[in-house]
Amino acid sequence: MAPKLKDIETIYHAALEKEAGPERSAFVAAACAENKMLFAKISELLDTSSEVGDFLETPPQALDAVLDRPELSEGPGTVIGPYKLLEHIGEGGFGAVYMAEQEEPIRRRVALKVIKLGMDTKQVIARFEAERQALALMEHPNIAKVFDAGATESGRPFFVMELVTGVTIIEYCNANKLGTRERLNLFIQICNAIQHAHQKGIIHRDIKPSNVMVTLHDGKPVPKVIDFGVAKATNQRLTEKTLFTRYAHMIGTPAYMSPEQAEMSGLDVDTRSDIYSLGVLLYELLVGVTPFCAEALHQAGYAEMQRIIREEDPATPSTKLNSLGDTLLQVAQERKTSPSLLRKLLRGDLDWIVMKSLDKDRTARYATAADFARDIERHLSSEPVSAGPPAPLYRIKRFVQRRRALVTTAAMITAAVLGGLIFSTVMYLQTHKALKNEISARAELQAVSDFLTQDLLESVYPEKAGAQEVTVRHVLKAASENLQSKLQDSPLSEAAIRQTLAQTYVKMGDYNAAEPHLARAVEIYRVQQGTEAPTYLTALVSLGTLKWCQGQDDKAAQHLVQALETRERVLGPEHPDTLAATIRLAWLHTIDDEASNAMALAEEAYQTACRVLGKDHPVTLDASACLAMKLVAHGQKTQAEAIAPEALEISRRILGQEHETTLVLMNTLVWMYDLQGQHKKALAMAERAFESSHRIFRETNLVALHSAANLGSLYAQMGRPDEAVPILTRSLELSRQHLGKGHGITICCALKLCILYRRQGQYDEHDPLLIELLGVIRREQGEQSILAGFAKYGLNVRVRQLVEDIKALETSGDREAAAAARIRLEEIRRALKGPSEEPMEPAD
Repeated sequence: MAPKLKDIETIYHAALEKEAGPERSAFVAAACAENKMLFAKISELLDTSSEVGDFLETPPQALDAVLDRPELSEGPGTVIGPYKLLEHIGEGGFGAVYMAEQEEPIRRRVALKVIKLGMDTKQVIARFEAERQALALMEHPNIAKVFDAGATESGRPFFVMELVTGVTIIEYCNANKLGTRERLNLFIQICNAIQHAHQKGIIHRDIKPSNVMVTLHDGKPVPKVIDFGVAKATNQRLTEKTLFTRYAHMIGTPAYMSPEQAEMSGLDVDTRSDIYSLGVLLYELLVGVTPFCAEALHQAGYAEMQRIIREEDPATPSTKLNSLGDTLLQVAQERKTSPSLLRKLLRGDLDWIVMKSLDKDRTARYATAADFARDIERHLSSEPVSAGPPAPLYRIKRFVQRRRALVTTAAMITAAVLGGLIFSTVMYLQTHKALKNEISARAELQAVSDFLTQDLLESVYPEKAGAQEVTVRHVLKAASENLQSKLQDSPLSEAAIRQTLAQTYVKMGDYNAAEPHLARAVEIYRVQQGTEAPTYLTALVSLGTLKWCQGQDDKAAQHLVQALETRERVLGPEHPDTLAATIRLAWLHTIDDEASNAMALAEEAYQTACRVLGKDHPVTLDASACLAMKLVAHGQKTQAEAIAPEALEISRRILGQEHETTLVLMNTLVWMYDLQGQHKKALAMAERAFESSHRIFRETNLVALHSAANLGSLYAQMGRPDEAVPILTRSLELSRQHLGKGHGITICCALKLCILYRRQGQYDEHDPLLIELLGVIRREQGEQSILAGFAKYGLNVRVRQLVEDIKALETSGDREAAAAARIRLEEIRRALKGPSEEPMEPAD
């Protein structure tokens, strides 16, 4: 699909605000994602921007200007106040920098920065004034000073600052072949400058070599920190103009960006983000490269780039040297040493200092830039540094953080297998109470032990995994292979392990991979223990729930009804297991013919659970979530409000903030607040649910998909289509792939996207999607379903629009466009003609 002009202009203008080079390239690659045509078009525009001048940068209002109005521009010889421009020395996305000469009251060379023509928008002026105010607050020998400020005759702001004549710190150090000690001494001065900024309440947010220049004072190198263009105030306002960091907008340069900057979550960025960037700068000063290759980050794509910065730990500086290959000798020579000696210099103190500053957990970094500088001074004085080698407990903690999914999976498999085996063994012994069965149960335990040690846990050993990355799927695959043959004499153990594997796949959102394991476990329990055994019924409920997640409601109902009827007969209607099965069955239906029955079932289960188990019981909380969702779906918002908020608070306290039931309750409240018109309240909760569900589960998990659909819908309603479209498009793609076109989540995402496309006038996307959706709804839910009515109404609205468009086009003489519109009209009319219905006219 050809890129839209709106997208091209938006990305192009945003790219111009980035520094030309790697930073701008990374931004364009991330913004264009997988759209190669869009990327090529933006790149072409940027490459030729110097030739086309500022045509594309001219704001819309400039098009109404008087034609004979003289063009306002600056250049050598232009006088702005008491300053005469001498030379153009730099340019950013919105500001131009000139070397200027001040005539009075003193004569000196200065740098004058002024907003470029066509870029004087409210947002740009706010950023410009924020930089000017940030620099004016500071008085430090290693920070460029501000001397003056004002406005040109056309009203564009400018400010005058110290002229820093020099090169970047990396260029200076390499050109002069500075040794490690000399580089560290320069870096200490930079830390002191950033400490001064932090004490003034300013966070730089873009520390990198090009923003640290080195100039000579009396023959001595003096680093100067410049460009506070994206600075942030921690305790004051930098400008009276409104200046917000846009949600989901990455600020900074990826290769030097802290994990919390890259995450763009609700976590606020504080001074420790600058500590991380300082650590990257020190890394590059010592090793010659950044921890993560800038080019690799650019090529990785937006989401992968975020993941690398947030999750992957870089190699220590001394270890990184081994990956430099042929360039290692040059790096060592630039530091007046040899490769072997450079490794020795970095190993130990400097490795520890750098890695402390680069810790993913900002609480583990240096608290201040001054602390960072003091540790380097200790190293230079041969004193013990505070950043010692990581303790074993810390290493274990970091391993768990890096491999949370892997560790969780292994722990779940081990704990659940042992728990399931113990349960099965106890039930077996209680039923038969025979020595022969006791011996058999012990054999089961030994078989599981052998399987865990020989087939599962050893699969992650380096000598077995080889060079490949050990992932959750690697562990699951190792557990699945030859499972039946290895445990052919221990069927109950096989069933317990398969049940755990299925639960793990469900958490990952891979429902198709979970199904064969769960079906096999059900069959084993049926053959080995009978259809009234607790293990069989538990597995059967899990299989029914899985079928519901896959959108196979009929099969789900079959399994759940069988389990419920057996539990009612064996355990009684008020047993927790019976209530759990009742709730699972109640979840099945929301908007269809069975909805009223499901509502009655959910209400009965909720009332019984509250009376028998109390409101704090997990089964009661599940019942609360189910009933609240049903009430909201039926428009009974007042009744839902009496249940859901209290249940959410209890779930957070009892089950935890990130438990599945908690997230389901949060999504229910999002829906309820939205229907009540409390959109800001709904959005705040939707963003929390989205962030938590996507951190805990894979994005294909049903809860994660539901959270994404809610958030995308709210963004659309609140006039934020640029944020809504990517979320809803991604959710629709994943839901189609993993749940199928007929699943409720898929249909919901498609409907929301259609509504958004219609509001945006994007009919080339709207029409084919809605036509396809109507066919899916007819097949899955029938011609008379509510959702089919929604889809047909939307298409009838288009029919009326196209009829009017065709008339207007024919009147104007645009026959080609009229013919294209007529073809689209016929496509929609054919889609509307169902098996027994003619197209209906939309209501006014």
